[in-house]
Formats: sequence, C-alpha cells, structure tokens
Amino acid sequence: PLLPPPPPLSPGDLGKLINPRGAAVDKALTTGETVPFTNTDGKTEQVSVTQLPGGFFGKDDRYVVRVGDDTFTVTVEEGADVDTEDVLAQVIDSYSETPEDLRGSLERVVIKKDADPDGAAARAGDGTITFYDGEANVTDDIFHHEIGHLIGRQVEDANDGILSGIFEKLAGEPPPIPDGWAEAAAADGNHLNDYTEESFEDSGVYTEDFAEAWSEYMRALDGGPKALAAFEQKYPERSEILEDIYPPPA
Repeated sequence: PLLPPPPPLSPGDLGKLINPRGAAVDKALTTGETVPFTNTDGKTEQVSVTQLPGGFFGKDDRYVVRVGDDTFTVTVEEGADVDTEDVLAQVIDSYSETPEDLRGSLERVVIKKDADPDGAAARAGDGTITFYDGEANVTDDIFHHEIGHLIGRQVEDANDGILSGIFEKLAGEPPPIPDGWAEAAAADGNHLNDYTEESFEDSGVYTEDFAEAWSEYMRALDGGPKALAAFEQKYPERSEILEDIYPPPA
C-alpha cells in the first residue's frame, strides 16, 4: 500500500531548513538554552545567546554570545536597520571560523545605524569591531578583515613580550601586524588590492595589508586545496606567516 503523504511543513520547520543558523540563534534566544550551531564550514559549536535586560544600556539592544568557551557581546544601536537573528547568526558563523586560540582578541561587536562619515564599512580596535549602516556590511569577508586587525595586535603583542611592551608604552604602539610582515609583503612584491595599495602609499605601513590578507587567507581555506595553493603561489612570504599563525588542515 502507498504511504500517506507527509504532513505539510509549518513556517517554523521551513525556516529551519532554509536558514538553520538563524533557527539555532532563535532557539538560543527564546529558550535560554545552549544549542548546537553548525557553521558554513560544517563545524558544530555549542552556542548560547542571552539578551540583556532593556534600560540597562539605554535603548540599544545588547546580547551576550558564547561560542564554545569564548564569550563576547553584540550591541545593536537603537534604530539600526537590522534583522537581529540574521546578524547574530552571521557574526557567530564568522567568529566560529576563527582559530580558538585567537578568539580572545574579540570582546565586543557593535552595529551602528548610520553610515561611517568617512565611508568605512567597519572598523576594529581595542577588542571591538564596529559595523556601520545597520546590517549592510555584516559579511563574512568584512568580519574576517576586521578581526584580522585584532588578531594582528594580539600576535604583535605576543611577539614583543613583556619588556618590549613596556618600551612600547613609552614610544607608542607599532602597527598591529606580526613580526616580519612588512618584510614578507615587500618580498612578495605585490598588494592584495587597490585598497591595500592606497593604504600603504598613504601610511607607509602594512596594517590594512595584514587584515586583508587574513580575510583572503580565510577565504582560501574555505575554498579548498586549489584555492589555498593559488593563494600561497601569489603570496608565498605572507603565507608562511599566516600558516604559522593558523596552520591549514593536513
């Protein structure tokens, strides 16, 4: 005998199929539970998302996000054009791709409602990534570029050690790039794109170069062995440093 047709999917069930990461965030928010979250790389992390009570931080929406053993906050400015579940899902997805030993570089994510006066999509510093113009710029590539700035500072600080850190407080902090990055970029003899070239010509430092290289390296890892090989061929000296920070899968 023929089996009866399955019952029609409810809107909620359909949403889980279409947007499983958004559905995981929704469940974490509505139940207060820690839930499995499978990112676009197929890696599953245990995630919780807790909204802080209103009025405590003005009218902005503020969330505490826990991914595995690491915690950061997300603040959505009042009036920002944002689908909260989508933004949280995107941030968690990108964050969960970041090496676990480097996740501590991020403490806060801020979503601003207005565009940046200077036209920046986002900025990073002091443990914070700030996205401008609502959710328009909350993308995987931009997230990885911005956390690249924070990772660059973390690695540079680790390279320096305690005594160098004391001298830096007196002389000013160096650019947030790993030791040897400027030499590697010069040896490669190229720029990643027009933006990094213009930044270097204006500043004489490779700050944007490292952040953009980190983002492109993460994209190459997502693309598989051929994409990684192409990246290594184009940027051999930079690749050595990046792969020392975050070794590719064997």
